[in-house]
Amino acid sequence: MVFRASIFLIKVVILAFFKRVSSLGSMSSIAVSYGENGPVFCAISSDGSHSVNCFGADNSIVYGAPSRIPLVGLTAGDSFVCGLLLDSKQPYCWGSNFYVKMGVPQPMVGNAVYSSISAGDHHLCGLRIHSKELHKGTSIIDCWGYNMTASHEFGGRVSSITAGSVFNCGLFEHSSSAFCFGDETGSNVISLTPRGLNFRSISAGGFHVCGVLENLQVFCWGRSVGGNRDDIELVPMDPMLSVVGGRFHACAIKRVGQEVVCWGLRLPNSLPPPREIRVYEMAAGDYFTCGITANKSLKPQCWGTGGPWSLPIAVSPGVCTSNPCSPGFFEFNQESLGYRFCKPPNARVCLPCGNNSGPSCQFNCSKCNSPECISSCSSGNKSKTLRFALQLPVFIGEIVFAVALIFSVSLVARLYVRCKLRKCRCSGSQLMNRTNRTCSFHKESIKAQPDMEELKIQRARTFTYEELEKATGGFKEESQIGKGSFSCVFKGVLKDGTVVAVKRSIVVSSDVKKTSKEFRTELDLLSRLNHAHLLNLLGYCEEGGERLLVYEFMAHGSLYQHLHGKDPTLKQQLDWVRRVTIAVQAARGLEYLHGYACPPVIHRDIKSSNILIDEEHNARVSDFGLSLLGPTGSSSPLSELPAGTLGYLDPEYYRLHYLTTKSDVYSFGVLLLEILSGRKAIDMQFEEGNIVEWAVPLIKAGNISAILDPAPKSPSDIEAIQKIATIACKCVRMRGKDRPSMDKVTTALERALALLMGTPCNDQPILPTEVVLGSSRLHNKPTSQRSSNQSVSENETSELEDQRFEYRAPSWITFPSVTSSSQRRKSSVSDADGDVKISEGRNLGNISTVGDSLRCLEEEIGPASPQEDLFLQHNF
Repeated sequence: MVFRASIFLIKVVILAFFKRVSSLGSMSSIAVSYGENGPVFCAISSDGSHSVNCFGADNSIVYGAPSRIPLVGLTAGDSFVCGLLLDSKQPYCWGSNFYVKMGVPQPMVGNAVYSSISAGDHHLCGLRIHSKELHKGTSIIDCWGYNMTASHEFGGRVSSITAGSVFNCGLFEHSSSAFCFGDETGSNVISLTPRGLNFRSISAGGFHVCGVLENLQVFCWGRSVGGNRDDIELVPMDPMLSVVGGRFHACAIKRVGQEVVCWGLRLPNSLPPPREIRVYEMAAGDYFTCGITANKSLKPQCWGTGGPWSLPIAVSPGVCTSNPCSPGFFEFNQESLGYRFCKPPNARVCLPCGNNSGPSCQFNCSKCNSPECISSCSSGNKSKTLRFALQLPVFIGEIVFAVALIFSVSLVARLYVRCKLRKCRCSGSQLMNRTNRTCSFHKESIKAQPDMEELKIQRARTFTYEELEKATGGFKEESQIGKGSFSCVFKGVLKDGTVVAVKRSIVVSSDVKKTSKEFRTELDLLSRLNHAHLLNLLGYCEEGGERLLVYEFMAHGSLYQHLHGKDPTLKQQLDWVRRVTIAVQAARGLEYLHGYACPPVIHRDIKSSNILIDEEHNARVSDFGLSLLGPTGSSSPLSELPAGTLGYLDPEYYRLHYLTTKSDVYSFGVLLLEILSGRKAIDMQFEEGNIVEWAVPLIKAGNISAILDPAPKSPSDIEAIQKIATIACKCVRMRGKDRPSMDKVTTALERALALLMGTPCNDQPILPTEVVLGSSRLHNKPTSQRSSNQSVSENETSELEDQRFEYRAPSWITFPSVTSSSQRRKSSVSDADGDVKISEGRNLGNISTVGDSLRCLEEEIGPASPQEDLFLQHNF
């Protein structure tokens, strides 16, 4: 009995969804936008990727289109376009409309999903899919925009929706009757809505609505230009397949021949609709209409006044659906034209039946008046009954197999987790020692894998609040070395003499959740990550309302203090070699986050104050409070609200909420410009306060000397600085896909550093960097050999460099030693706020051979592993 009830419920759900897609609605595979910025045509691509392509005059729509986000369908209004996301089934908008916010419309109710969307002049509405709708027999339509932001509940199942200028309409599923809501000022659309008429589909225009009745006749209500109803209601008497509405006109596709016919207002010199050309789908704009021609090219064509005329793309002829085509529709044969429109394997495009369509559209079995129709439908019913009788046992067997498989997998997973948790239980003494402190990882130990949990405990030591309070002298103001919006940093000394930096969260009642989230994010990430140029986390403490993180102490403070601090000697001592070295090391740390961490990590707050410098002048990337775990594909986007620091924030991420690893690349490009010029990212004491808008035009004009910081001595090789400036320009390009990845940025910076150190002074000690990057001094090459190709253009130089053998130093090589820095830091560390003395590194003496250099390098970086030792022997 229970099984029969389950089968009945499944049938009810399938039939309800089947009938829901029986009409096309206003969401389509194409959409046209209009407004003061000009017309734009957008369409779903025909290659099966569900990506959107836009052509027209409005750059905010053309360049703001999410080309990598798959969409189901499109709708458009005044200066904006919206699409229904394929994965989340939520609307996503772009353009420049003031009332419709870009990205996912807000407010969004929980995890609401939608089956269809429709756009008016300045608003957007979506038909919500809700699991309780089937039981309640109601539907919910959410709207956003001008005078429309609200949720509307209707007593009946709604199959489709369409939007006019300032109103919305829909069709009830069971009665096929129309309803409208919103503002009817000047149109009387709501009061004129017909009663007792059954529609196959409806489409709203500016101030009117037209629909295709069950007998394929078109009926319109509302008004045309000047309040005249007769213009728009004088519809042709031909049977129609579908209809669309513009500002004061309407167009329909005839059933016979599938040609287009239009009526209503027609402006002078407007282009007439195509004649003797079949059309699959249409979308109407202000005073123009566009359609997809029924030929092999599937290219769109527009007619009317003020539309986009040049459209060199092939588009999908309709919206993809995973259900069989409804009565009155046929499945479009994709393979016959060589296209694959739908990404899901079981999806298809359904189009309304015309006289030239497939055999499934020859008879309307619901209204048979001829013996041929009755014979065809009866034979079809018999074949369907026989097919259903044969498929029923298979269907039942598949359900039984699926239930058994799910039960088996759940049982095995439960036994596995229980076994693993039994091995990870703490002993009684361990539990007694931990009763007085709360640790974030112990609370979430059930979620973490046991081996990862052990790794976290080994790398992140748990401190008590009392222990850290003693280490910092009671968190006195004298020991404070830094302060942010939500935390303070104190210098402390542990019992074993290790100098540490303790980051203490500032608990504010209104930001408790945000502070806790940043604390847990940084704790989780730094416990997993391990790289020479990332700030090393030593431990943490979470007792009551106190949240503290313990780091290695960075003796020389931040890069910001060196570039913009009050002490001018710090900036002068930061010569060009050391500046570029810091840039290379920071790039290596960021490259590790993007390319080698799994999943990738997007930092979101790369800036000079978050690049710290240890006692040996090695750069460390710090502050992971805003970081996010990205998707496995580094180019895949995340839809996140903007977060970061003004001046470093990626414009594409800020404007479109489109977050990828390329957003960090933009911030790093601003950091490079800051290192080259010595100016802040945003400095309003200059006429051009934004460093990107000031520096990039000068660099492109070849005036590199105009942006260089005058504090250090002139660089020994201006070509190397020119290469770095070019890299920075590429990093701060407006479109993320045009920026290089961090591995390419790191490679280019390393080449520039090798070029910059190719002709050092004779009295300058040889750094381990020169061994890693192959300095000319190690091979006693004359400088003239290196400078023979300096006259080659930038593009030719980059091509030649790409053809040469590329050597990338592995990430475990740093200079000077980082491996042994923690032991030396325990004994003596100088405060960043005191006098900073920048050393040139340990003098390795007069090195005459590469082998001697490697031996000195091994002393600097500590004993190498067998794999690292083999790498050194093979490459050097």
